[in-house]
Amino acid sequence: MLTSEPPSASRARLRIVVLLYFTYLCYYLARKADAITKSSLQAEVGFSLDDLALADTSYLGIYTFALFASGMIGARVPSNIMLCVGLCGVAFCSWAKSRATSPMEFCILQGLHAIFQSTGWPTCIKVLATWVNRNRGTVMGVWTTCQSLGGVAGTLAGTYFLTGFGWSHAYTYHVPILLAMAVVDLMLIQDEPPREWSEFFVPEGMVKEKPSEENANAGEKAPEAAPTHISLSQVVALPGVLAVGTSYFFLKFMRYALLFWLPFYYEKELRYDRGLAGYISTSFELGGTIGTPLIGYISDRYMAGKRDLTAGLFMTGAAVSLSMCILFSEWGPLINGICMGLTGILVIGPDSVLSGTIAQDIGQRSGLGKAAVGSVAGLLNSMGSAGSIFQSGATAFISRAYGWNALFLAFVACACLSAGILFQVAARSLPPNQSLSKLVWNIMFSSKKTEISE
Repeated sequence: MLTSEPPSASRARLRIVVLLYFTYLCYYLARKADAITKSSLQAEVGFSLDDLALADTSYLGIYTFALFASGMIGARVPSNIMLCVGLCGVAFCSWAKSRATSPMEFCILQGLHAIFQSTGWPTCIKVLATWVNRNRGTVMGVWTTCQSLGGVAGTLAGTYFLTGFGWSHAYTYHVPILLAMAVVDLMLIQDEPPREWSEFFVPEGMVKEKPSEENANAGEKAPEAAPTHISLSQVVALPGVLAVGTSYFFLKFMRYALLFWLPFYYEKELRYDRGLAGYISTSFELGGTIGTPLIGYISDRYMAGKRDLTAGLFMTGAAVSLSMCILFSEWGPLINGICMGLTGILVIGPDSVLSGTIAQDIGQRSGLGKAAVGSVAGLLNSMGSAGSIFQSGATAFISRAYGWNALFLAFVACACLSAGILFQVAARSLPPNQSLSKLVWNIMFSSKKTEISE
């Protein structure tokens, strides 16, 4: 039986979680400038709609492959170094993009930015998997609000500098912030707790085994150490990885289309003022700050840790909210902001679960050691980011050829496909005597919600 955790261990855990929260928030500050400067790049620098789509594709295409590579490299390189190099690289690319004068130059810098950006998520998830071992759904739900808050902060600050000082300043105001965070991470981030605290960081549901004196005297072999790195084929073979990754593909398609094009849509299609378009677009990510802790709490408290099922239910709701965005698009900024905020709750919440908590669960259940967590997180993000690559060209083509309502109908279809796959993943893990519909019924109407069987 474990003794009570010493306050020093609790403080160390909290420090790591908070540091990583602001670290990834800083990563998101840098990427939001691309969303709010599209109209300015078109009007002032001469970028065409296809140039803007190509710039997004350059970033997201390289980001997709770099994510998995960063996960594999991060299994061997100390996390403080990975994060320091990544933040410094992102800061340099932001500064350089503010001085770009041609679409080709901008696209090259986008690709380089993507490489450095890819160091953030797999590394943070790997470290958190070691330090966060209780109520993971709730804790990770709160932690992943860093994406949404970083996006909101990046949009608000970027819009302020864009409208007050020019588009280039939207790329440079955050450079000193990123460099300062890089130094802090280099000095303070630790991959795992000190050995004397190891008993307090055993993953929930696992028992820390200690070799007995009898076993030692009998000459029994100690368990083999977990591998320090794993291959791509091993990661792909883990149960649930490909299905979850495919679901994430459709989710990322619509999420990144909204993240990168929402201000453009509000300004060009709904004829909002440029500043208003930028500010209203934050409703999507403000919704995400509610959705990520909410889905984590629901999965832990009411769904017996069934995060795939919880995410599927959220995605079903997202199909409804996206339909509302079509129906109420002419009802003014307030209604549009409310509909998009609801969409943010229902889309960004599952995003945090698929890329974070489920990746940690799959990696730790694999028995392949901590190296598996970063690798699984990298692969799932790579598969998801493949969807974000396709959205760039698809968004430009569909909106131009068929209109923005047709694009939102495509988002509804993506939400339905993502939900359907997640329901199938959840159904495979149920015992023979329990159906998915019966499980959902019990969750919604039974007074014994916490007693649902695994």
